[in-house]
This record gives sequence, structure tokens and C-alpha cells, in this order.
Amino acid sequence: MYPPTPRVIDLATYPRAEILKAFADRAMPQLSVTCDVDVTHIRQVCQAQARSFFLGMSYAVSCAVQSVAAFRQRVIDGVLHEYDRTDPGYTVAREGGLFSFCDGLHLDDFEAYCREAQARMAAVKQAPDLSVGAKHHMFFITTVPWLSFTAFTHPYDPLYAYIPVITLGKFTPRDDRWVMPVAVQAHHGVVDGIHLAQFYEALGAVRLP
Repeated sequence: MYPPTPRVIDLATYPRAEILKAFADRAMPQLSVTCDVDVTHIRQVCQAQARSFFLGMSYAVSCAVQSVAAFRQRVIDGVLHEYDRTDPGYTVAREGGLFSFCDGLHLDDFEAYCREAQARMAAVKQAPDLSVGAKHHMFFITTVPWLSFTAFTHPYDPLYAYIPVITLGKFTPRDDRWVMPVAVQAHHGVVDGIHLAQFYEALGAVRLP
């Protein structure tokens, strides 16, 4: 798999240039929203395949992220770029209530995605990674399976300012369906409400094989 490739966006023709400028220097330029998502299909497929629900859900999130260009846009050294693909980074639970970061890889093929993710998550359980660095080609997924929350806000790090963070909560029954809170935190310079709506629509439309 080739590495994600960024292309420079010419601000002279970028329709959101003034909006980007308006939010670039805010002390807290992030927006955050939480919506309930119907995860019945993903849960059923993962149960039928004896597969981790997180693998199915993270794959669906990754597919949805790829479908929204604004979620793949990053300002790097003052220049706006758009990646052709962004890869997921997970938080992986460890013993003692601890966790590790894990740099993942987006693959369109679900089976290949699961194999890759499982291998990478197993590796960081043996050798935990809490390093920081330039990860502009990524987006982050974290999970809080103990809480069915209604809002979620992450610490703000200017280094990761333009990297979306998606948080998965506890899935619960509702009538004959299963729903889960999914929170998104993103930079308002490149992401608006319409882009959030596009992400949630795409996420709800993902179907696992």
C-alpha cells in the first residue's frame, strides 16, 4: 500500500479561504458534536463473523472519513493540503487500565483491514507507544465503551490541530435497534456542520461484507 499523498490546495481558488483564515489563530479552533448512530448492522455482522466490534466500527469510521474531503485536509507549516487517503490511529487498551497509541492503515477490503489492524494492535500491546510526532496523514479513533455519552471534548494540541478525532461510546438497545454515540472533534477552519453531516450520513451507509 502506497503512503498517503498530500496535494497543496491553492488558497486563491479555495472557496473557504476566508473561513480558514478566521479560525486559524483561535485559541480553541475545534468544533465538537456527538450523534447517536445506528450500529445494528455492524454489530450483527461482527457477531456472525466472531469478529471484534471495534474492528467493524473502526473500519466503517475510516471509510466514512475517506468520503469527506474536508476530513482529509491539513494545514502543514502554514500551507493547506488535502490527502488522497488518511489512515486511522487507535487507542488500544492495555492491562491495568492503561492504553497505547497505534498507527493503523486504511484498506478498502474489510478482511485485509481487520488482519492489518489486529497485527498492529497486538504489537503495541507488547511494546506500547505513546510517542507524538507529525501524523498529518492520520485521523484518530478512540473508544469509551463504558459510557453512553452525549458530548465529548478532547485536549487540544496545536500539533494535531487539523486531525479529526472520532470517539466511540457504549452501544445500547433502542426498540429493535442498537445505537452508539459517536463524537467528532475537528478544526473549524476546514470542517463545518455540513461536513459533519456528510460524515455521519456516510458512516450510517457503510455495509460490511
